[in-house]
Amino acid sequence: MPSKQKTLLFSAGFVSSIGSFVIICTCLGTPEWVSSKIQFTGTNYSGIADVNLGLFQTSRAKTITGGVGLHTPKTQHEVLQILTDTNGIKIIHILVIILLVIGLVSSFLGSLTTCLNSVSNPYLTFLGPLGVYVWTGINGIPILLAMILFAINVEVNKLPKEIAIVLDGTNDVFGSTQNTYGYSFWLLLLSLFLNIGTILIINYYQHMRNSQQVEKERPMETASRDVILF
Repeated sequence: MPSKQKTLLFSAGFVSSIGSFVIICTCLGTPEWVSSKIQFTGTNYSGIADVNLGLFQTSRAKTITGGVGLHTPKTQHEVLQILTDTNGIKIIHILVIILLVIGLVSSFLGSLTTCLNSVSNPYLTFLGPLGVYVWTGINGIPILLAMILFAINVEVNKLPKEIAIVLDGTNDVFGSTQNTYGYSFWLLLLSLFLNIGTILIINYYQHMRNSQQVEKERPMETASRDVILF
């Protein structure tokens, strides 16, 4: 049976790991990744297209602010069905989803490993603290890469503008874009912080365990010296 200290610390690590798992699930399932306002001009009017983008669903609405007054209601669309392969936009978007799925699976396995260590002392090395480090690292790296690639797709490849153009059935010319990242994107930072917290907790446990072992060995070393001197 594990000691009370190990149970307490690995239980805290489990809470941190399962928290990361829940956050990634939330980010995958919610559409608030980025909201964009894209200016457009027509023959005798101008306006703004609002694009709300998630990983799987997107919505778009147009409001004409100059010339004739007109507002089109929001329409929902499947992101992967309307994206084209221009500049690798669709490939990068799919890669972001794949990376988050990898992070989701690894965070689940990491939470199982921490839970196992909180109730037992595994004999296999990869099921101990080393396993927690590995799964947490596999979790954190894909999440960070997913955030970077998504931002590149939005800012460099103009993903919201591309969606607005594909969904538009007119000859409007789309111009400057203002992007605002939503909670679905920023929550991934919290997941990264939870991963760091898990690593710090397990590292503290190992440091404390090593210190205790050193303290136990000191009396034996002193006793051995006394015997030799005697």
